[in-house]
Amino acid sequence: MKKIASFLVLLCVWTNLSAQHAKMSREEYIEKYAKYAVLEMHRVGIPASITLAQACLESSNGNSDLSIASNNHFGIKCHSSWQGKRIYHDDDAKGECFRVYNDVYESYVDHSNFLRNGQRYAFLFEFDKNDFTSWAYGLKRAGYATNPDYPKLLIKIIEDNQLYKYDSMSPDAFKEKTRKEQEAEVVVKGDAPHSTIAPPTPWKNEPIATKHNKRIYKNNGRKFVILDKNETMYMLSRKFSIPMWKLYDMNDFAVGQEIPAGTMVYIERKSLRAESKYQTHTVAEGETFYTIAQLYGMQVNRLAKINKAKPDNVLEKGTNIYVRKYAFQAE
Repeated sequence: MKKIASFLVLLCVWTNLSAQHAKMSREEYIEKYAKYAVLEMHRVGIPASITLAQACLESSNGNSDLSIASNNHFGIKCHSSWQGKRIYHDDDAKGECFRVYNDVYESYVDHSNFLRNGQRYAFLFEFDKNDFTSWAYGLKRAGYATNPDYPKLLIKIIEDNQLYKYDSMSPDAFKEKTRKEQEAEVVVKGDAPHSTIAPPTPWKNEPIATKHNKRIYKNNGRKFVILDKNETMYMLSRKFSIPMWKLYDMNDFAVGQEIPAGTMVYIERKSLRAESKYQTHTVAEGETFYTIAQLYGMQVNRLAKINKAKPDNVLEKGTNIYVRKYAFQAE
């Protein structure tokens, strides 16, 4: 009975939303969302034409019940890794679980990450971003869709609407941008603008106090000290009356891990996010989620989560990662 009631509620929601939603033509959809596809092309390397064609096809130009109810424009299902909101909808099977997004741009970003981080799609990124034909057939080969005509459908949408023109377009082509879109641009790679804010250098901050002959500093509202030569975590634990396990845990260190001199060691729990002036960080040689989390005074699990990754994932030099929630997400 509960399942029937839930289904009826969802049916009512979809019906009401569909009734209130003025249908978009394909031309209107492309005009409205092409900028998202271009932004994502520069961020991760998927041709904008492919992203737009998939969105048009999967969302029925933004008019499908699923896209209206959940902002899910690519029909991405929950899978075991999804921790966000969910909605249930009949697809290949009855009552399948689909991801729910706060807005449409979040759907585009998740689609990009889904392909970029999926091992079975890795070979696609060897294709030129102007070779939409190879991408279309590659998606089918990778198992993205069950429809045998999926590549032909994508190619027809691209050619009929000249979507290939977006594959050579810069994000700067879109002059009218909302504040959220401007903030999102800082994660775009290549010739597009990066964040002009340099990463923090908290070890250069003025100390706020001295205790037990240790200078105490503050970063992102959290106190930390610098581990001196011949000093151990055990010594810090005794000096500041913090249990060893807790000191390691607060710093995202593995218990017993050897910590080199000069390391920042927080003596209170780190924040969930970087300071508001920081949105993204460009990965330098040798940096990891752990070192970046320490730099910004934030918890490594949170940093990895907002980038839809795992803390142990290897980061490529030059990659831009978020240090706060995506600009389009509510805090």
